[in-house]
Amino acid sequence: MLEIKSDVITLNGKLKTCLEYLSDLNNFENLFPKDKIKDWKSDKDFCIFNLQNAYTLEIIKDNVDKNSVNLISGAKSPFSFSIKIEIEEKDPQICCGQIICKAKVNPMLKVMIGKPLNELFNFMAKKIEDAIKLV
Repeated sequence: MLEIKSDVITLNGKLKTCLEYLSDLNNFENLFPKDKIKDWKSDKDFCIFNLQNAYTLEIIKDNVDKNSVNLISGAKSPFSFSIKIEIEEKDPQICCGQIICKAKVNPMLKVMIGKPLNELFNFMAKKIEDAIKLV
């Protein structure tokens, strides 16, 4: 099992606003590096895209609770994973957040994808931080 945690980010917005933005997977297109994704398709509850011309990733919204958005891999993804985006309210207008991914991969793949995925989730966390400022 590979577990990756992004840097903790500060979100200048209400908890409800943060969760609403992150629970709509149409918004996720803005969170990935534009030069690394192709063939993006999405709706509120799922997205599918090609990552670095190598992998097709399918992400499905599993559930949203009072402090997190929980996502799981779809059948078209090359390995099984879950992503939890945790949001914690610090005061009525400030939250902090973190992306946590757990992926079921073999040890060899773990070594190959661990660092790039960590960089990707840190990039996404920063994009979430930027996007919430605009909502």
